[in-house]
Amino acid sequence: MFEPKRLHPITVLYDFVRSLKELIIPFIFLFIFGKNKIVIEGPLLSMLPQLLFLLFVLFMIASMVINWLRFTYRVEDNELRIEQGLFVKKKRYIPFDRIQSLDLSESIIHRPLGLVKVKVETAGSGGDKAEAELTAIKKEDAATLQKIIADAKNKMQASVVEEACLEEDIIYKITSRQLLFLASTSGRAGVVISAFLAFVFQFENFIPYEKLFNEMQELVKFGVVLISGIVAVVLLIAWLLSVAIAFFKYNDFTVRKVKDELIITRGLLEKRTTTVPLHRIQALTIKESPIRQPFGYASVSLESAGGSSTDLESSSMVLLPVVKRNKIADILEDYMTDYMFKNDFKSAPSRSLRRYLFIKSLIAFIIAGVLTGFFWPYGLFGAILIPIAILWGYAQYKSAGWNFTGSQLTMRYRTIEQHTMLMKKNRIQSMEASVSWFQKRADLAAVSASVKSGEASRHAEIAHLDQMDVLEIYAWYSHHERTTEIG
Repeated sequence: MFEPKRLHPITVLYDFVRSLKELIIPFIFLFIFGKNKIVIEGPLLSMLPQLLFLLFVLFMIASMVINWLRFTYRVEDNELRIEQGLFVKKKRYIPFDRIQSLDLSESIIHRPLGLVKVKVETAGSGGDKAEAELTAIKKEDAATLQKIIADAKNKMQASVVEEACLEEDIIYKITSRQLLFLASTSGRAGVVISAFLAFVFQFENFIPYEKLFNEMQELVKFGVVLISGIVAVVLLIAWLLSVAIAFFKYNDFTVRKVKDELIITRGLLEKRTTTVPLHRIQALTIKESPIRQPFGYASVSLESAGGSSTDLESSSMVLLPVVKRNKIADILEDYMTDYMFKNDFKSAPSRSLRRYLFIKSLIAFIIAGVLTGFFWPYGLFGAILIPIAILWGYAQYKSAGWNFTGSQLTMRYRTIEQHTMLMKKNRIQSMEASVSWFQKRADLAAVSASVKSGEASRHAEIAHLDQMDVLEIYAWYSHHERTTEIG
């Protein structure tokens, strides 16, 4: 790889497809609605906006072609050297010792041609931006690049490295049954509906919402049954779409351990490969959703410092997308020996229950009252929010718990899902203990801990614990004797 190489020519098409989303709105405005909005005399002048738009697209394609021609990469002197630039040629040299991982992905454009996209992750890269990106190269070239970097970083002979790379353990591989359960309980229906509404309201200047609203008012006259049927159909379609999305995303999800790295692969249409060095793992989080928890299932995610490879659902990266809760320790404890997965939790005191219930019940009561006042008598259905709020508060109270053993702090809390976060003391960035006036009267306090996750932080917080318990946790972290006061 000492000779400069170009990316595959499909890179031009790939970049153009990625740029299409920025051109959709101008295209619709000029070619669909523009004829009725723009009035210019003369046949040629009337087409001027469209011609300018087409010229812009052609210029964009030409610039992509030139960028492709001027982009080269090569390996030399233990560095990945990249040269690029449309008008000004830029040279970037990335030493091998700075490269944390090479993350590979294959979209539906890559796979038929045997290509992959390579993201070069370093300790300094973060967010959604990698240190460097090779949009489309051959799989063989990607494998060669990985091998050269591994040889250089480990200072080993090529034959030895090749033999070591063959020694791998498959930690987890999703089964067909687990994939079906995961897709069916993904809970993405709300995301699908939100994304659809966000897309539709991009065209509020062209869609006659007022007319549609008036027609909906006419439909309401036909009764609650019809409206309920329409809502049910919409929710069913959204659920089916969410099932399809989860199925394609997590198909063939596999976690392998190769030397000191975890290699995660997943995807049907777009196959993604992510490498996570074990020393970059900051914490593990076990999540149990209200749908999966009754069946004894959970998911496990990890917080990784630096890099850009974070799961789109959150700042975490999914490690085990769905697994029996009581099997997590059996799967991971042999590979993550620093963590203890079996803990005896100390719960929140019984006097904290009313704190978990009061605020949520009050908010639900106010909302139910407003709905009843504005939409009588159908607004009375809003009263169902009150028992839901009570159940939610009680679930949060039951979930609240903590434990520390040696150098590990485990905090369990609930938002909608129940989270159990396992943190090592030397990975915790900050610890905060606080007490409000209402908590002080009941000898309660809140505690939160944060670890690095990408370029941001991941927080675990328990809202109402015994003050002495919070002081004990705080003293464990601060290496000081337990104090008698928080503040």
